[in-house]
Amino acid sequence: MSRTAVLEVISPSGESHRYDLTRTQYTIGRAVADHRPDIVLEPDPQGWISRLHCILDYEHGRWWVTDHARNGTLIERDDTPGGPQAVSGRQMLHHQDTLLIIGDMADGDIPQHWRLVYIDADERTLPAHQWYTTTTPARLDLPAPRARLRYDWVASRAYRVDQTGAETLIEGLRPKGHQLLRFMVGRGRSQSSDEVACDHAELITALWGPREDWPVGRTYDNSDVAAVVYAVRKCVEPEPGNPVVLETVPTLGYRLHIHHAR
Repeated sequence: MSRTAVLEVISPSGESHRYDLTRTQYTIGRAVADHRPDIVLEPDPQGWISRLHCILDYEHGRWWVTDHARNGTLIERDDTPGGPQAVSGRQMLHHQDTLLIIGDMADGDIPQHWRLVYIDADERTLPAHQWYTTTTPARLDLPAPRARLRYDWVASRAYRVDQTGAETLIEGLRPKGHQLLRFMVGRGRSQSSDEVACDHAELITALWGPREDWPVGRTYDNSDVAAVVYAVRKCVEPEPGNPVVLETVPTLGYRLHIHHAR
């Protein structure tokens, strides 16, 4: 990684902590008994923060943010009229962009935000008017084309959509594979998102139902989910050993990149 970037996390009370972004992915959210994200936002007395609130990814030489929160994530940047906007889809981060996440309410109705300030040393050395310029024919502020999955709910068929938009029918999926994809695509539709991340616990429930419905003496855990994901990747991924459609989110679960029919 050649880009030098820092995320400064400022709590609603004003406490600050800086994270050097030296890896290619960071999860941000609330810590629970079986999961601790890379960047924990706490305390969270009113439960505003999701266990997986958003994800930062390093790809194509830039940092990107994807919102996965039930209460949403805002982004504040100097060139946006009208103030902060909701993070929609996958958005590139620029120097001094600030992510706003509600952490509390003052006097009952005044939001108090966590402020996550992105500091990019490579952009900081440029004049401010050059922070948003592009140097290639394609717009750098849009996600690069990638393989995604489209699911036909009526016919119960899955298709891989490549970077050019060409579709390939996915064959060989077993029932649990269909259940996994239908659940994750459904989550993406409900959130109007092209990327959806699900944790192990909710995938276990989606595939095998609540614990009280399991057969006597049978339990399901993360390894059972991993086995279903492995089988799905063999059918879905161009290179199953290097997944780009159904990715692993370390310690949390999996993320699916979706193509919604327009």
